Amino acid sequence: MADVIDLSSNPFVPPKDGRCLINELPSELLAHIFTLGWTPERDHESDEDDFEDVESDDGTYSTTSSEGSEPPHTEQEEKDEQERRLPFNVLVSHVCARWRAVAIDNPLLWSHVRFIGDPPYDRATTYLERAKGAPLAITIDRTVQDEDDFSMSEEEPDEPEDNDPDLEIIGGIMDLILPHVAHWQALQIMVSFYPHMHRALQALGAAGPAPMLEVLQLYHYEDTDEHLRFKQPELRAQPFRLFDGVAPRLTAVALWGVHLNWDKASSPFLSGLTDLELAYHARDVRPSFADFARILRSSPDLRTLTLCLSCPAGTPADWPPSGMPEVAPENADGAAMDVDSTAPLVLPKLTDLVLAYLEPVYLLSLLPRLALPALTSLALDLEEDDYSDVLAYLTSPRSLPASSSSSLTRLELRRPGIAGTPTRSLLANLTSLKIASLPASEAVVRDAYRQLEKLTALNLNVAYLDGFWVDLLFPQEPPAGGGSGAPPGELLLPRLETLTTTGVDGAKMRELVEARAARGRPLKTLLMNQEDDVTEEDEEWLGKHVERFEYFEGSDDEDVDVFEEVLEDDEDGDWEDEDDEDADEDEEGDDFDEFIVMPF
Repeated sequence: MADVIDLSSNPFVPPKDGRCLINELPSELLAHIFTLGWTPERDHESDEDDFEDVESDDGTYSTTSSEGSEPPHTEQEEKDEQERRLPFNVLVSHVCARWRAVAIDNPLLWSHVRFIGDPPYDRATTYLERAKGAPLAITIDRTVQDEDDFSMSEEEPDEPEDNDPDLEIIGGIMDLILPHVAHWQALQIMVSFYPHMHRALQALGAAGPAPMLEVLQLYHYEDTDEHLRFKQPELRAQPFRLFDGVAPRLTAVALWGVHLNWDKASSPFLSGLTDLELAYHARDVRPSFADFARILRSSPDLRTLTLCLSCPAGTPADWPPSGMPEVAPENADGAAMDVDSTAPLVLPKLTDLVLAYLEPVYLLSLLPRLALPALTSLALDLEEDDYSDVLAYLTSPRSLPASSSSSLTRLELRRPGIAGTPTRSLLANLTSLKIASLPASEAVVRDAYRQLEKLTALNLNVAYLDGFWVDLLFPQEPPAGGGSGAPPGELLLPRLETLTTTGVDGAKMRELVEARAARGRPLKTLLMNQEDDVTEEDEEWLGKHVERFEYFEGSDDEDVDVFEEVLEDDEDGDWEDEDDEDADEDEEGDDFDEFIVMPF
């Protein structure tokens, strides 16, 4: 007689008595399951689903959308379409009365609130109500995607008209969120025009303390070639203090084209930071040298620093002759601390540094004032000038703190066939390097590569770099006349495993992969711009000879061929990119767990 299989404990077979086992779970456990299911999806929720989530008279629940495609024709199609559009947190609230009650009563399902597109903001309002006192992550996106989003004057296409209704929209959004300031955890505001940001800043000035705020990101994306003077002088002054100066948990700050009153009395929350990004500030609204030094000195746990077309105000000639002097800092007792203002400021935990669009004279004066012993990741986007002296400084022992370089200057690293040097530098400890643009001589680049013995990841945008940045990654020819027993030629970046490139074709990449593999230093991960010239044959070959081969979608700045073609066709030089979209827009921008936006 055949064995009878007992299916009574099979989770895929429902009980014969009609019980629904999951409904026997305690509500607290069911709520936790909902939270786990929502967490991976919450940062990728669709912008277009402005919904009305209501309970009807017959006890059923519905979600209607103001945005959508062609309406479904059958009841089943309507049901399938609705399920496809519903985010997870809303979906679980539509299963049955109990699940709905548990979901709506779980504040964590509704704590990510986004104001994107035009009002009404039914979804955001509903989320705010359901979030109760949970820590809120709020995104406000009032950026312009095309010229039709605002009525613009023909004379000044970059400025909104005086009767711009978006000022009222920004004000209305701030009125909705200000009552919840006590449990804001992260706030991101993105606008295309500064008057809109100023309206938001005024509201933050009246908001009162933000005791739970950890992330503050203010982005003003307006394109401008004017970086000497602030374009709206009437809005330059800020006769208010954000959060009444109280945001004790604030650790991550990003300010793009947005200035604050930088002094300690006005912005005491600019201290104790772990992530700081200053970008696109006109020279007359940048922090003073003393305020810049104070912000860094009062943030000893700073891990990421981004300076993109922003640095201390004035010119290096206006700065103190050395060090990072400031008003003497105070200790916990309020007494002035003894600080050597002439010595470099040590940022002991800084691991990531991004420098973009800064002139060589600024960098050569700023970098020696900083000691970065923990730096492992560096990104550079520097163009137009010759930065050979800057790269030479980074390659020299002068780039290290005096206490560190003195003990390492005699350390020999030469090994047969692998680059080495008797000196160390700031570059020597890097494991990740990104170069988007950096005009420099081949000799200096070669010296820099020789220092990068620990580097495992390299990102090169060869569209804006000389070809030798890639050529130097090939094993070098051995010295002439060395004979058959001579050691092989120099191999730079011996630990390089991950290479990301823009502007390198498939044939060149195959040669590089093959050459480094032959020297026993193979590339393991290869990421190439999808716009580069890679044939199907190249793709197949590369896929077989590296552990991971993928394409990535480059930003608009990296699409050089299209950019140059447009410039050639535009004889009057007044070029406008009608299809320009930020490549990061698709990411929704509300992943507050990892929310530092790179400037390139």
